Amino acid sequence: MEQIQFVGGYNRHQVFDDFLDLSLNALQRDDENYLDVMDTYGEEEAQLYSEALGELMKASAEANHDVLGVVYEELGNSSDHFGQHFTPHNLSDMKASMVIDEDPDEDRDEPYSVMDPAAGSGRLLISAAKQLPAGEAEFYAVDKDSTCAKMAALNLCFFNMDGYVVHGDSLTQDYHTVWATEGSALGGSVYELDDDQWTNPYNAVVEEPEDEVEESENSGEQEQAETPDVDFEELRDTTLSEFSDGGGCSE
Repeated sequence: MEQIQFVGGYNRHQVFDDFLDLSLNALQRDDENYLDVMDTYGEEEAQLYSEALGELMKASAEANHDVLGVVYEELGNSSDHFGQHFTPHNLSDMKASMVIDEDPDEDRDEPYSVMDPAAGSGRLLISAAKQLPAGEAEFYAVDKDSTCAKMAALNLCFFNMDGYVVHGDSLTQDYHTVWATEGSALGGSVYELDDDQWTNPYNAVVEEPEDEVEESENSGEQEQAETPDVDFEELRDTTLSEFSDGGGCSE
């Protein structure tokens, strides 16, 4: 990919994070937030951003792997504090090929569910997508670092994958922002979900035994909880369990 440098002495960490926000806003056609970010830059930087996004999408398609994460690492933005040590592409591809059946069942009634609870830029999920029939899987990425979550959301969009990306913590079971991505014949799309569009599965109440439910009803203490759309509890403990008896994958 052609190297494009921003000028003006901006902090490279802030520039990279702004680039992610601008890209997500552009893909979501969110003009208001796009312009709020771009107001801190000049016309030259705006042109460079446009060129950079085009080069990134082109390079991702040609390389068929996570180019955005490579840029992140080359800029020295990865954090030892967060334990960010991204899996090399060849190992990611090998891992996916080892745990996913060579001939996936294309007549399944339900799509495959693949989750990475420490997804980084979504590299392992991209490798898993290469092993599965197009449109026959849903991918779930969780990362506690907002920058990584944004990269994963963009990558799932770039690679035309159906899924959800959560900026949250798989251990503390909280979340901050959720993006949904959808694949189509015309390419991927991404959009941020509002709170009323997303039920945090970590807040689901475990169903009580029948005798305990009856006792609660009699005491007037019975409460009802909305059933979550996605059971991340099960997914977190059985990462890629659809495909192997081995452990989960994370970056």
